[in-house]
Amino acid sequence: MNMTAVKDQELTLAADTFSALEQRVVRTIELLRTEREQRATLEKQMGTVKEELELHVMEVSDLRRQLAELNKERDAVRQRVERLLENLDAIAAS
Repeated sequence: MNMTAVKDQELTLAADTFSALEQRVVRTIELLRTEREQRATLEKQMGTVKEELELHVMEVSDLRRQLAELNKERDAVRQRVERLLENLDAIAAS
């Protein structure tokens, strides 16, 4: 082989290596862009989910408060009914 053929072969190998490297860089950039887009989408969804969670937590808190109030009212009504029944029993016993 003469020197020109060797240099041509080396240049071809260098060009192929550079082309392969360039393709890998382009693929890496595309993957990075896709990952960033997915991350932005997920962060937006996470923000929405956090807002919904905060609303649900507030609703649960309100419902617990309402339940406690209803339980108090029920107990008060139960006591009044028991007193009325006791009074009716006392009248019936007389």
